[in-house]
Amino acid sequence: MALLPEQKLIGKAFDYEPLTEEEGQEPADISLCFHDIEERDGWPFLLWRGEWYPVPTLEEVEEWVFDSVCFAPNEDEVEPDAPESWLSILGLI
Repeated sequence: MALLPEQKLIGKAFDYEPLTEEEGQEPADISLCFHDIEERDGWPFLLWRGEWYPVPTLEEVEEWVFDSVCFAPNEDEVEPDAPESWLSILGLI
């Protein structure tokens, strides 16, 4: 996946290194998340509004950080800083 010019600038400002393809397929960090987490078949699932959802990959989280749209666990498109966005739920915003 090629970086856009503005992503290259942001990366330089913060000494950003893009994820490798292998790293991108790992689950996102859940250490700041306050929701219940359960591992199923080697993948973390998060309890949100009474249902279990698989935690997104690092690649998905990276895309949402650079985009103006994020997803909620139920697949609704929301603002990245919305309380129901994955970025908020995971404690990243």
